[in-house]
Amino acid sequence: MRLSPLLAFLALIPLAACNPALNTGGPGASVSSSSKVTTDARIAFAPLTGPPQKIADALAVEVARGATSRGIALANFQDATANYTMKGYLSAVAEDDGTLVVYVWDVLSPDLKRVHRIAGKIMIERKASDPWSAVDDKTLALVTQETLDKLTSWLASG
Repeated sequence: MRLSPLLAFLALIPLAACNPALNTGGPGASVSSSSKVTTDARIAFAPLTGPPQKIADALAVEVARGATSRGIALANFQDATANYTMKGYLSAVAEDDGTLVVYVWDVLSPDLKRVHRIAGKIMIERKASDPWSAVDDKTLALVTQETLDKLTSWLASG
């Protein structure tokens, strides 16, 4: 039996959140974009706003995989023990020279106040009548990499 991408993502969260091996150091240690996070912070991801469900599910799986490989401790959405919740927005817009993908993640405190914002954009050289059809796995991997690089840097800054 094959799990849908969303179910696969949901299955990864408790594993990552409960695995002490994924949390590899103490607060304040320096982090590069390729190293593991060294903080005790637990991150929950709220449902993504903007994209079609198929793309939201694919990005959720990519983010879970990337976060786990970086040692970011994940929590289930609405877990009261999460230090932060990431609320994400993703859009795809047709441009003259391709498709522009814009992402924004608000990092929320436990009382749901924004404490940090991560944002960026990626230009895809493909055009389509439906901009979402130009968004592929490579694009989602880039969104994930940039997001987690920025999150890792912010977490390391204390």
